[in-house]
Amino acid sequence: MTGRRAEDEDAGPGGPASFGLSDTVRVAAVLRTEAGDAPDFPAAARAVVRRLRDGFAAAAELYTVDEGGPPVLVAAAGDARTGGELAAALAARPAGERFPVIALQGALAFGGPLSPGWAFWIVLAAGLPEATARSIAVSVRTGLLAHGPAAERADALRDYAELLEETARVRGAALEDAAGRAGAEAALGDSLRAIGQRLTAQLDIDTLVQDATDAATRGTGAGFGAFFYNLIDEFGESYTLYTLSGVPKETFDGFPMPRNTDVFAPTFSGAGIVRSDDITRDPRYGHNAPHHGMPKGHLPVRSYLAVPVVTPTTREVLGGFFFGHPEPGRFTEQHEQVAAGIAGYTAIALDNARMFARHRSMATELARSMLPAVPDIPGLRIVSRYLPAAAGAEVGGDWFDVIRLPGGRTAFVIGDVVGRGVPAAAVMGQMRTAIRSYALLDLPPSEVLHNVSQLARTTPGAKFITCLYAVHDPIDDTLTYANAGHLPAVLIGADGATRQIAEALGMPLGVGEQYPQEQTPFPPGMRLVLYTDGLVESRTRELGAGIDALLAELEALPAEGDLGAACDELIGRLTGGRHDDDVALLYVDHRGAHRRVASMTLTGDVSPGSVREFVAGRMAEWGLAEVAENAVKVASELVTNASRHASVPLTLRLFHDGSRLTVDVADRAGALPHILATGGIEHHGLRMVDEAAARWGTRTTPDGKVVWAELTTG
Repeated sequence: MTGRRAEDEDAGPGGPASFGLSDTVRVAAVLRTEAGDAPDFPAAARAVVRRLRDGFAAAAELYTVDEGGPPVLVAAAGDARTGGELAAALAARPAGERFPVIALQGALAFGGPLSPGWAFWIVLAAGLPEATARSIAVSVRTGLLAHGPAAERADALRDYAELLEETARVRGAALEDAAGRAGAEAALGDSLRAIGQRLTAQLDIDTLVQDATDAATRGTGAGFGAFFYNLIDEFGESYTLYTLSGVPKETFDGFPMPRNTDVFAPTFSGAGIVRSDDITRDPRYGHNAPHHGMPKGHLPVRSYLAVPVVTPTTREVLGGFFFGHPEPGRFTEQHEQVAAGIAGYTAIALDNARMFARHRSMATELARSMLPAVPDIPGLRIVSRYLPAAAGAEVGGDWFDVIRLPGGRTAFVIGDVVGRGVPAAAVMGQMRTAIRSYALLDLPPSEVLHNVSQLARTTPGAKFITCLYAVHDPIDDTLTYANAGHLPAVLIGADGATRQIAEALGMPLGVGEQYPQEQTPFPPGMRLVLYTDGLVESRTRELGAGIDALLAELEALPAEGDLGAACDELIGRLTGGRHDDDVALLYVDHRGAHRRVASMTLTGDVSPGSVREFVAGRMAEWGLAEVAENAVKVASELVTNASRHASVPLTLRLFHDGSRLTVDVADRAGALPHILATGGIEHHGLRMVDEAAARWGTRTTPDGKVVWAELTTG
């Protein structure tokens, strides 16, 4: 013993704050050594008192007592006692105890035998455990008897050896127990950390809650476990769901949701954990109608454990874990710790998953709100699909569009803005609107992409945008297209053979200037497929291999049946059900249903009579008598106007798709007639067309222009 320990300073005069087995061994060795090294018995007694005083910061005295005699003070440190209190205590105690311990007023007396008929007593004004006091007594006796007879010395050494053996045994058992507890706690900590890492990495709520319930049920050794949790729908209303572990979910299908009864309330309110060795004997159990306990057919529950799941940030109660076992007394404090640990990780994971779901839903809805409603186009079956990425809370900038153009024509658009989230979706919305606007001006594909590219250069955030724009003309069954850096489209023939078009990639929008357009036949029976890279490219498959896989799938795609289901299956096979990027798909099946087309080439002197005769004959043949007069008037004025302002040859075409009759005239002049700023029309004939037709307009062609007018027939 080398003086007071630092941690004992706060103990004050009452003694040390703690005194363990290691302290006992150390004190015993010091006292025995110092007493044994003293030259005689009085010096040994003084050494013991001095060491006890220094070690415990308290007054200490050492007395000797003969049989039936009063205590004799041998050495003292501090205010010496008269020995009267010790004498009274000795007189009252029964004889025969080898190393007795007596509580005095504000002190402790302990001692042991010396030579026959003599004993020593130490009075220490400090609190000590009895076992420690006896250990000191054994050690002091050994040191004091170093100055006594040999027989007593041998007896004292045996006692001292037994003390050390017992101390070592107790200390070893304590260390083993502590090591076992530490190992179990470390294993529990490792297990909880592993569970926590798995749960907090999971963002799918359904998978998360089931994993959490399974882990907690296993960790508590429960017969079964349930997790009741709260979600908020798109209308802001809260609803409760649950998952089970250890028993089939249908086991509880016939039971109502638990209410805030006395048993359940602490969990649903987040007040705390409830653990019961036998819940049926709990005073809170069985007081609620109509069941007054567990409903009929409920699994037997005696041992019960319930833990609330509370977010660490807002302290919102997200739900609760409930565990049951048919036998009593099955849940321990460690099981409670396991359940509480998993509940804590579950709260964090569920909070993250709910936030992720909200952000993902918002971003997805933003992207979906910018996608068009595909119009019903006569003669075409169109399937469109947009799937946000399977991972991540933010959608990309993929989009498609289907635009009805004059003359029965239809524009098909597919595009991709590089980037994620709201910025990409915002740029995508601007590009889609711009393309739609230029398309409705009836510009050819090359000019549409050129104009949008100019706009993209001044659009904030528009860094890399690809787009393929194609126009179907049902009058001559052609597809005219231009490409701004997008993946090629695929044509599928009536025989199922595939062919890629628009493979010569132009520069992306905002980078390129010119976008040459090409034309290919697109007759009934042929199909067109437009897509974005999310369908064919992934982390595990390069782009070329993905396109080859797509072509193989399209060759096997049935031309009849449920096209929507067929496209869904195709996407599922190509992506494996999980795509790293957004997927947009546009599938067009040219059915060529109801349509009537007639054309007339006009060369040399144009005969108004022949034009009227041609149009009237077609109207009679097609059963369109109700619009025949206006059709003749419109055709005559368009031809007359073209012959005055353009060179021959001219081409007059009539097209009827069942609901609209289109009359157009193609010429080789580039100047376009237009409405004047004053509201009038610069050509007299076109004013008459404007009065007779539902709408009219112009568009350029590679070798001139077309002036068209539409009349409603259906």
